[in-house]
Amino acid sequence: MSDKRKIILDVDTGTDDAVAIMCAYLDPAIDLIGVCTVAGNKTLPFTTENTLRVKDLLKADFPVHKGCSVAMVSTLLPNRHGDYKGQRTQVEGMDKPIEIHTDYLELPPSVSKVEPEHAVWYYIDTLMKSDGDITLVPVGPLTNVAMAMRIEPEICGKIKEIVLMGGGRNRTNTSIAAEFNIWADPEAAQIVMDSGCPIRIVPLDATQRACINADETKYLRTLNNPVATAVADCVDHRILAYSHLQPMERLDSAPVHDALAVCAVAHPEVLKDVLFTRVDIDISGGFADGQTIVDPRAYTDRPRNAYFAMNSDRDLFASWMMDCVKRFQA
Repeated sequence: MSDKRKIILDVDTGTDDAVAIMCAYLDPAIDLIGVCTVAGNKTLPFTTENTLRVKDLLKADFPVHKGCSVAMVSTLLPNRHGDYKGQRTQVEGMDKPIEIHTDYLELPPSVSKVEPEHAVWYYIDTLMKSDGDITLVPVGPLTNVAMAMRIEPEICGKIKEIVLMGGGRNRTNTSIAAEFNIWADPEAAQIVMDSGCPIRIVPLDATQRACINADETKYLRTLNNPVATAVADCVDHRILAYSHLQPMERLDSAPVHDALAVCAVAHPEVLKDVLFTRVDIDISGGFADGQTIVDPRAYTDRPRNAYFAMNSDRDLFASWMMDCVKRFQA
């Protein structure tokens, strides 16, 4: 019997999702049994194609299931999310605007294909047939997971744990109050919060304290390894974009949010200052729409439902990422 941790990744593949997929596949402690795609960083055709490109780079055999193309509710109201186009800026001397996620990853067009089964049905079928030993790692909007829970609530009792990247208590990135993954489908996030599943949240508070820097991407390029080069390309792109759009404390560095969630599956100790508390999502449609509401009190009004990380071990995360990448055999 394998001691590997079975996971399903749920991604809206841009640069950090790509690194998360590569590390999850290469980590010997993880059994990546499937990847589901969702609209988020980009529309579903782009996030799915990018996921397939990463799969082909890895020469991997995990199935890819295409999921939901729109949020459950929020896009029904144009004044909420209908006009979101992502963060971008035009820099003098550059042909294209700088954005954190481009439409396509700089990898060859995919050869592999998606599975015929929709991601939501894949979740239901796979979890209901499981021994309760599968961890879900959603690192994009929670639409697929929440939709599966709505269609078949019994899957909640079959999920070992949900380790999700999203939210923020003291840090935001999409609005004055909200982080992107939660903001993009706040109703779905609240459904997950109410699911009763064991939940660990890897928010911006943790991911922005675990930035990868330019010295580390230079080292990756010395490995002469196509996966290492792809990871370096993704992170260097993020460093450039973050320097213009969301500068970090160290300017030649950037967070790789989604990969930290994968690291937390294999190495829970990478998350620091973890609170077990009540977490809810604002779905009001107002200024706080999509806000992650973390109850700081010793006695919460409602039952505690999630572990929420306020910090992380940057050096452990960086070391883990490098170790994963080195394992690739071309």
